[in-house]
Amino acid sequence: MKIVNSTLMRLIAVGIFASVSIISTNAQELKTLGSYQPTIIDSEGAAQCLFQKLSAISFKNNSGCYQRAHFWSFQLSNQDNINSMKVFLFFTARYQREFDYVWMYHVAPLLPVKKADGSIEEMVFDPTFVSKIYDNKPISIRDWTKYFIFPDVECPLVENYQDYLNYQERYYCYIMKTPMFTYLPENLDIEKEVRTSWRSGDLDQMKKALK
Repeated sequence: MKIVNSTLMRLIAVGIFASVSIISTNAQELKTLGSYQPTIIDSEGAAQCLFQKLSAISFKNNSGCYQRAHFWSFQLSNQDNINSMKVFLFFTARYQREFDYVWMYHVAPLLPVKKADGSIEEMVFDPTFVSKIYDNKPISIRDWTKYFIFPDVECPLVENYQDYLNYQERYYCYIMKTPMFTYLPENLDIEKEVRTSWRSGDLDQMKKALK
């Protein structure tokens, strides 16, 4: 099992650490991203403007997060010429059992944003859930997972979807980064190569979520 950038001591402290292989890697080395290069947003202000444009889009109440994330990513690409990523948050069987939780996963667009000090941080764009709490702006992956996961533990980053499926009892959650073209998490197993274009069937299904 390959896990990336995990905070070991925090996991040990809550008693959910298991012996795994930990590596340190740049996001662009992840095989779930391949050679895909996301657009870097040049300021936090620009990122907030993009976020507010996305939050203005109306979806049906029964729309799925995968439909919303795909539409937001498509809009960023089609209207603003921005290549985004997606970040999947997977909830394990252990988490579902211990906290009576029914979701298998959640997903939202992810973009690197240049901050005032010149550093670059990957920020999650999830207007449906975090708009009011975080002042209608993108947030860090850490804050995003904290919104959904209790207790406050860090979700290891995996680059194999099968690892999430096979290791349901080791952690409460996992995250995975993919290009914007990934529609459903099972596509990561079905497709042997990183997708590099939109698929018409996904776009058709995505549009059904709009009001």
